[in-house]
Amino acid sequence: MTLKQDTTTKRRTSTGLPTGKSRASAKPAARRGESSLIENVSKHLSGSGAKFASVAPGRLDVMGSLADYTGALVLGVPLERHACVAMQRRTDGIVSVACSAGSSKNGDRPVEIPVEKLFPASGTVLDAASCLKLLGKKSSTDAVCCVGALVEGLRAGLLPAFSGGLSIAVDTTLAELPGTGRHGAVCAATLAAASGVLDVTIDAIGACLACGEVENRWFGRAVGISGAACSLSGQAELINEVRCDPCTLSGTVALPDGVSLVGIHCGTMRDDAWEKFAQVRTATFMGRGVVDRIVKHERLDQIRWDGYLSRISINDYVERFRDRLPTKIKGSDFLDRLGDPGDALTAVDPKLAYKVRSRTEHHIYEHARSCQFVECMNLAARSTDDRALIEAGELMYASHWSYGQRCGLGSVATDSLLNCFRAQGTDSDVFGAKATAQGCGGVVLVLTKNTERANTAFQRAIDAYGEKSGETATVLRGSCCGSLVGGTVAV
Repeated sequence: MTLKQDTTTKRRTSTGLPTGKSRASAKPAARRGESSLIENVSKHLSGSGAKFASVAPGRLDVMGSLADYTGALVLGVPLERHACVAMQRRTDGIVSVACSAGSSKNGDRPVEIPVEKLFPASGTVLDAASCLKLLGKKSSTDAVCCVGALVEGLRAGLLPAFSGGLSIAVDTTLAELPGTGRHGAVCAATLAAASGVLDVTIDAIGACLACGEVENRWFGRAVGISGAACSLSGQAELINEVRCDPCTLSGTVALPDGVSLVGIHCGTMRDDAWEKFAQVRTATFMGRGVVDRIVKHERLDQIRWDGYLSRISINDYVERFRDRLPTKIKGSDFLDRLGDPGDALTAVDPKLAYKVRSRTEHHIYEHARSCQFVECMNLAARSTDDRALIEAGELMYASHWSYGQRCGLGSVATDSLLNCFRAQGTDSDVFGAKATAQGCGGVVLVLTKNTERANTAFQRAIDAYGEKSGETATVLRGSCCGSLVGGTVAV
C-alpha cells in the first residue's frame, strides 16, 4: 500500500475565492476516473446544443464539522472521489435528469418535469415541498440534488430564469460511502455545470448557502455548509478552512511534506445516524438559549456574544456557564421554562430527555481544537521532529472521544477502527485518527506519514479491523479541486 505523497511546499495560502465565472476555457487537472465519468454522463445528452460538464469532490472532515452551525472553524479536505454532472440546453420546455449506474444502483429512467411547473411564469420559484411532490418518491437522491440545486440557485439569484429546458446527467464515485458529502458534491457539480450552460458567474458563498438549503429543505438534514464549501471551493491536497458564521471561506493550510490525511470508510453506518445528529443539534441550541439568557440577564458585556457558541472561550465557558447548563432535561420542561430555542431546522420533542451540557460544550471545545490543529500543521512544517504531529493526532483522538461521549454519535465500528490505528503507536508514523461527518459510523480520518513504516502499520491496522469486525474497509486517498475551482468542461 502506497500513500499519496504531498509535494506542496507552500504552507499557508490565501483562499483565492472563485468570484469569476466557473466556466473554464481549459480542462482542469486530470483526476482518477474523471474522463470515464464525464464520458459516461455525456452520452446521456443527445441534443445538438453545447454540452458542459463539471466535477465536484466529496470531502473528508478534518476537524470541526459537527460545530459548523455554531460558528466554528471547520477544516476539510476534498476527496478524489467525486460527482460529475453534464448539462445541455433543450427547446421543449422540459428539465430532464438521467442518473447513471454509479449514481443509482440500476440506473433510473430520466426524471422529466416541465420548466413551467418548476418555475412558473409568475416568476415565483416553487418551494422544496412542492418540487418534491413533482419529482415523486421514486426519484433517486441524485436527481433530487440536481433539481434542488437548480431551484435553490434560482431562488438565491445565482442562476437566471430559463424557459427552454435542460438535459442533465449525473454519475458519482461516491456511491455506497455515506459520510463523504455525496449530496453536497452533486449539488456543487450541478451549479457549476449550470453556470457553463447559462453563461453566468457563480458566487462561491451564495452557492454554499444554496447547497445547504438543498440538504436542509429537500432532505430534511440539519447540517451546515462546510461540506458544500469543500465541494465547491476546495483546493486539492490542502486543508480548507471555513468559518461558519454563517459562511466565510477563510483560506487553506498545507500539510507538511511527506504527511497525508487518509480516509477509511468502516463499511457500516448506524440506522439512527441522522436522527441522533438532529437531536445533538437540538440540544446544542437549547444550551445556546441558556447561555443567551445568562448573558443578557447578567449583562455580561465582557463576553463577546452574537449567538455563536464558538465565540465563547473555554475559560469563560467553564467559569460562567458550564455549571448552569442542565446536564439533562426533558423537552417539555425546557419549553416551559425557556421556550423554543429558535433553531429553524430542528424542534424540541417534549417527550425526549436532552443532554444539554455535554452537547453544548462539544462545540466550544471542538472550535478550539480546530484552531490548535492549524497551529500544529504550521509548526510541523517548520520542525524536524514529530512533536507537532503527535499533538495534532491527540487533538484528533480528543475530537473522536467528544463525538462519542459528549454527543452520543459514536459507533462500535469507528471505535474499533480507531483503536486498531492507535495500537500502532506514534513511532509507526501513524499519529491520530477520528470519526468524521455526522458520526455513527462512516469514515475515520487518519493522520500519517508517507513512509514504508507507516504503510506497514496502516495495512496492519486495516487487517486487524477486518478480522475483528468482519467488515470491509474502503481506503479513500487522493484529492481534487472543487467544482468552482476546476471550472466546467465543454464536452
